[in-house]
Amino acid sequence: MSNEATVHLSHLEAWLLDDMIRHTWADESRPIGKGLLLKVIAVIREFEQRSRKPNPPATMPIVVTEEECWAIDYHIRRSLKDSDGIPVGKELLLKAFDALLTICNASATQSLKLADSAEEDQEGRQRRLRRLAEFLDKPEEGDKAG
Repeated sequence: MSNEATVHLSHLEAWLLDDMIRHTWADESRPIGKGLLLKVIAVIREFEQRSRKPNPPATMPIVVTEEECWAIDYHIRRSLKDSDGIPVGKELLLKAFDALLTICNASATQSLKLADSAEEDQEGRQRRLRRLAEFLDKPEEGDKAG
């Protein structure tokens, strides 16, 4: 089961996360903030290094867990702006929401118990085929020959 998704952060979004999420943040006694911030710090450092080179990237990928997405949702408000007044919160939240949906959909897909034909027993398969054949052979109420 995948509990992670990739989010592409802009330079401003990375700095906003650094400003708003504390390294001491824990959810149900599980430390979340420090791990998330280490990822964010690495992205910020990469942005800073690449900003001095031609064609710096507009975004950088970061892999986040479901818990980290919930931390972003908790700490980031839609109306948040960076220090220059540029709106950043809404776009960052939308990215966290997309990641949450990706993680939850992957989890739901994993939990589906689809029959694996290699593991399915022959007798059970034949029983289901007989039931299907009986169902298909039944005449409809209005199809009575007469």
